[in-house]
Amino acid sequence: MRHTTVEQHGKHRATLALLMAGALALAGCSSSPKTAGTTPPVSVPATSEPATTTAPAPSTAAVYKPATDKGPAENVPVPVLPEKAKEFSKEGLIAFTKYWYSTLGYAFETGDPEPMMAVSGPNCLTCQSIAKMVVAGHSEGKWISGGKMVLGSPEASFVLSAQDDYQVTVMARQEQVKYFKADKSLSKDLGIGIAEGDILVGVFQDDHWLARTVEHLAGSPGS
Repeated sequence: MRHTTVEQHGKHRATLALLMAGALALAGCSSSPKTAGTTPPVSVPATSEPATTTAPAPSTAAVYKPATDKGPAENVPVPVLPEKAKEFSKEGLIAFTKYWYSTLGYAFETGDPEPMMAVSGPNCLTCQSIAKMVVAGHSEGKWISGGKMVLGSPEASFVLSAQDDYQVTVMARQEQVKYFKADKSLSKDLGIGIAEGDILVGVFQDDHWLARTVEHLAGSPGS
């Protein structure tokens, strides 16, 4: 068995102390900041902005208001010609018929017959008469209430007539029409109408439909 003297033990302790001091000095001069069992520092941005929630912008869409005895309609949606109504087909003619009647209702509500006249032939006397009537009804502070069209299912054989046109028949009813003066007094009340048989004669030219004429069918009320 090897025996260690007190003097040798003291020398060993001194040597161990020197070794530990050297190890610590080397660790302090090491180029690597990481040591076993330590967590690397977390990088924090120089500036930090708080999270914010942006409220949705309020809707700016104009709200439609029908006419009353207090004033004319407001923000009436302009009818939009559907893609189907641009087709040269039976379905296209029927879609066009529905669109034409929507422009008729728009003309009564707003006094603006332009959308209707844009899809009506130059010789449509009914169209011209309606245009003059609605313009006069909305002039000088006057207005018209009602006038929207309610349609049944249009029917068309899609057979070319001897006049080179196509015919559509439909049961149409107009919502009660009232004429008001600028002083808000009632000028005329057309009463509650009933559905009447109409015929729309359409022609397809320059890649779009036109209403050559729109009339009440013979034998229908009001014809």
